[in-house]
Amino acid sequence: MENKRTLALAVMSLCACVIFAVAPYNSSRLFWDSTNPYVVFSSGVYSRIIELQDGRLMACCEGAGIKISFSSDKGKTWTTPTKIVQNVNNIPNCVPDVIQLSDGTLIVAYNPRPSVPYSPDRLFGIRCKRSTDGGKNWSEEIWVNDASYTFSDGCWEPSMLELPSGEVQLYFSDEGPYTSSNEQQISMCRSLDRGKTWTSAQIVSYRKGHRDGMPVPILLQDNSTIVVAIEDNGCGYGDFVPATVRCLLETNWNNYWVDANSGNRLAAPDYDFCALAKGGAPYLRKLTSGETVLSHQSALNNGDKRTMYAYVGDKDAKNFKSMTRPFILQADQQALWNSLCVLKDGTILAVASINGTIKMVTGLAMTQFTANYSTPVVDGKQRFNDHYFTTNHNQVKMGSGLGHEVAMDFAYDSDSLYFFCRAADNTQQAEGSNVDGVRLYVETAGAVAVRPMKTSYNYYCELNGNVSRFSGGDRGGWDSSISNGAHLAVKRYIGYYIMELAIPWEDMQLAGPPSNDMRVNIVLYDATAEGIATETIPDAKAQKTWTWMPLQLKVPTGIRTTTVGDEARITLRNSCLDIECRESVDEVAVYAIDGRLMARRKLTGNRLSMPLNTVEPCVVNLQLISGIRITRKIMPEGK
Repeated sequence: MENKRTLALAVMSLCACVIFAVAPYNSSRLFWDSTNPYVVFSSGVYSRIIELQDGRLMACCEGAGIKISFSSDKGKTWTTPTKIVQNVNNIPNCVPDVIQLSDGTLIVAYNPRPSVPYSPDRLFGIRCKRSTDGGKNWSEEIWVNDASYTFSDGCWEPSMLELPSGEVQLYFSDEGPYTSSNEQQISMCRSLDRGKTWTSAQIVSYRKGHRDGMPVPILLQDNSTIVVAIEDNGCGYGDFVPATVRCLLETNWNNYWVDANSGNRLAAPDYDFCALAKGGAPYLRKLTSGETVLSHQSALNNGDKRTMYAYVGDKDAKNFKSMTRPFILQADQQALWNSLCVLKDGTILAVASINGTIKMVTGLAMTQFTANYSTPVVDGKQRFNDHYFTTNHNQVKMGSGLGHEVAMDFAYDSDSLYFFCRAADNTQQAEGSNVDGVRLYVETAGAVAVRPMKTSYNYYCELNGNVSRFSGGDRGGWDSSISNGAHLAVKRYIGYYIMELAIPWEDMQLAGPPSNDMRVNIVLYDATAEGIATETIPDAKAQKTWTWMPLQLKVPTGIRTTTVGDEARITLRNSCLDIECRESVDEVAVYAIDGRLMARRKLTGNRLSMPLNTVEPCVVNLQLISGIRITRKIMPEGK
């Protein structure tokens, strides 16, 4: 009997370990401003964007030659395109890439692709041009590599990388060595004089009987390893999927290349988290955190229409997850030949050719949500002075999987947690068995577990104004329970609706706001003719609190805020100045009351923070990108 009792206790202990001994999901997740695309080029394909050292953006694309354009407002508007490469002799120049070297030199590489009828004097190849004056003037064409003169034996898709030594590497897909088969390898040429001359091509990766293609290289944040994203049709999935090949920087591809069986070749997505989206055209970049971001194109669950998918990888460019779709498309649209750009302020640009027009949207990689200390008016209306975490109540942006954007935000006070949701929807459904709505999950203790806990709650908010409360049950599921005062306000408008939810802390068995970070999950419900479509925070699972997003309650101590009409909000908290504007800020200057300059910062963005050496009354001068100047006096709390 004693043995049975011991065994039972051991089983219970093991079960407890399974429930609690789980690592939290700490990776960044992607959130896109999908309904606000900007036109980069009115026509073209295969665009790339980089942020220049002077703060401008530069874009290039293929379009009856190679075109470039510049933006001084982070991509909202672009200069009239300039064609720097003309098509001559029936040779289209295609698929450009652009890089700015550490000394400021710009290089645009591209791919001459002869049209039929083919002739031996017109070769498929890789060429480049240089600019040393910020893109105003360009060199004559520089030869890099040639393949054969027929389509089946060409070379393709150049992409460049500068190493810390100043060596420039140009990677490309290469069929040249395989004139008697359909195989393809990744090749690379080097330049030791900043792109003026190039070495002969050498092999980087090759899988016998298959086609490694479309390389995009990065150097990991620790400068230890070169990683190249490729499309690989030999991973066992019956089609191309994004993959990576890699090499230590100290080896630098000297007498080394990655074959089919190398441990340095990996399928990129983590298919335990991500759907198997077959398709190529990968692109790879580093986030400001050191994590990595990958994109490619796929027709997953969409017939023959392909769109762009993006993923977040770790600092080793492995374990890519948080699979999202940056663009909202119509039924007849595709998002093709995509690329990514990560700005210095952390903003991610997703770029694609959408039915012949180059467009970009912005996104963020987020590891947590934040709630301001504020008491909003819960009435289903959007007010600037409700003081949710962001000016426009759009900290969390979702909905690209549903075809329309949903913006959400959080606030809290001593009485309640507040949740704001604004959903664009032209087919609102508030009656019947299937209705539009949103479900908010809250783990008040921040518990990291494989099932809902006693401290877990979820609130199902329907467009008809109903709100249902559920709490973590004894058997690991959800028990329906009566709410003690949760209040839902719904307002319906033409083309969108707003839901505002106030959850009293006592409704979640708390006396007030917890001192710990909580964890939250959000599920969107969209009623369609086929039933209910849903979208969840990337990688979050309803039953697994370890996958939910941390929610930090921003401590209110030492805060004083001034609201400048509907244009800006300026907050002095302890020794940090936080600024939020409806448009981008070009420069911020902070002066003491006696006129002393305390700080000045030139930075484009509509949200920024500035550390100050002291906390004292000050005058803040904002110079906006549009030319508008805003000056306001702000006082620390208690002054």
